Parts: sequence; C-alpha cells; structure tokens
Amino acid sequence: MSTTTMFYVGIDVSKDKSDICIKDQSPGKSDVVFGMEATGVYSLPLYSALKRNGYKVKLYNPIQTNGFRKMNIRKTKTDPIDSAVIADMLRHSEPPQVSDIQDLNLIQLRELIRIRHRLIEKQSLCKVQLIRNIDTIWHFLIDL
Repeated sequence: MSTTTMFYVGIDVSKDKSDICIKDQSPGKSDVVFGMEATGVYSLPLYSALKRNGYKVKLYNPIQTNGFRKMNIRKTKTDPIDSAVIADMLRHSEPPQVSDIQDLNLIQLRELIRIRHRLIEKQSLCKVQLIRNIDTIWHFLIDL
C-alpha cells in the first residue's frame, strides 16, 4: 500500500507581500489545495493565476479565519500565523471544499463601483470642508 501526501497551502495575501504556510497530511491522495482570505483586489490576481493553472483554491471570508484563530489558545495575529491558520482550516475540512468565483468580471466591476463610491464620498466631504473654510475666512474678514 503506497501512501501519498496531501499538501495544504495557506496564503495570507496583502498589498506588498504574501505569507505562505504549507502543511501536509499522510496518508491521503496526492494533491495540493490552496486557501486564502478573500481580500478583493489583493487576492484576485493570485486566485485567478492558480485557477487558470488548474489548482484547487478555497477562499475564506476574513470573519471565518478570525473565528478559527480565536479557537486556538494563542490569539496572536501576524501574517505568518494567519497563513498557518488558513492551512489548518484547509486541513481540517473533510474533504477540502473548493470555492469558485463564478464571474471574475462581476467581482472586478463590484470593486470598481466601491472605488467610485469612495471617491464620491471624498468629493462630497471636500466640498463641505471647502465651504466651511470659505465661511470661516469670510467671517474673519468681515470682523476686521
């Protein structure tokens, strides 16, 4: 009877770097499963590349990983620990459930809409601050 290894790769994706933790389980089928938090613009490129190359990828909601981390005695939060938490989450799900992003274009469009919304909010705030500043200066000049 031959034994093969199942590899669980936890990835903590962030803007400037990603931390990776690889855990194995033997015996099991020979396979690799990747897991990462769904962090929008930071996780989508890696997710897309892995899926395009035929790998299984599980996306976790950050609330899920936070809850799983809190079950451990040490509640430390660092990027390397987060990648290990994600690998453990993969390892303890039987069998690893893989999530698919059905429409990548829809997710990208949703992100663009969020960016637009934030820019509109900033624009509105700037207008309010400008009017306040002009009013302050105007009242100051009148009092002279």
